[in-house]
Amino acid sequence: MTQNILVVDDEPDLVHLYELVLEMAGFNVHATTSGKVAISQVLKQVPDLVLLDVMMPELSGIEVCDKIRKMPLEKQPIIFMYSANDSKENAERCIAAGADRLISKGVPVDEVTEEIRSVLPMSAENLASPGNQP
Repeated sequence: MTQNILVVDDEPDLVHLYELVLEMAGFNVHATTSGKVAISQVLKQVPDLVLLDVMMPELSGIEVCDKIRKMPLEKQPIIFMYSANDSKENAERCIAAGADRLISKGVPVDEVTEEIRSVLPMSAENLASPGNQP
């Protein structure tokens, strides 16, 4: 069973990078640059994990996270938030909104992928795919 990830960031280049790397790692990736679109996508099909930028226009990642956590979903997604702001206050706000993890935006994409792999079980077929070879 392929795990579904929703990537949400207002920076299209970063969204594209995460899409490529996560798809090569065997995940099914959906992406958006809008918090509002992310909320509607979660309502249509709940992803296994949401990778969510904290600082976004219109709706911040914290607002998006809070709204997802308040949805009457059969199963809540895991939410990883990431931010360039490593302050204790920012981390507390993310956790209070319902984030499972806060990742520094400076962490390499492959390390973020490993963090995701640590919480999402992969099927044998995904582990054997060409994109997952060392």
